[in-house]
Amino acid sequence: MKDFLLVGLGGMTGSIFRYSISKFFTPTLYIFPVSTLLVNLIGCFIAGIIFKLTSNHFNDTFSNNILNFLVIGFCGGFTTFSAFSIESITLFNQGKFLLLISYIMVSGIFGILFCGLGMLIVK
Repeated sequence: MKDFLLVGLGGMTGSIFRYSISKFFTPTLYIFPVSTLLVNLIGCFIAGIIFKLTSNHFNDTFSNNILNFLVIGFCGGFTTFSAFSIESITLFNQGKFLLLISYIMVSGIFGILFCGLGMLIVK
């Protein structure tokens, strides 16, 4: 139950931060989606730091709590791109290059296609 609470609190916090950044970088001021790019890059950076720190420097219980709150919760609420990035680096580190390339291509292409399909269905 504690894990769910940590993920939920982290997710709420990450979502609030994402909303704050999106309000600061209003889409009408920029042609390029600056706020989305910014949160994705910041989320990936934070996830990378926390993932590496917890795997090298902390005990399992403390590491799991930090991962649940910051990586799964905060970064997940802030952006799901961070999870995609960590999974991609894990595949790279495992030497699963074909799977890595497939994951990147399928995620990008099918993500866009499914988003478009969802929009078409609602039309």
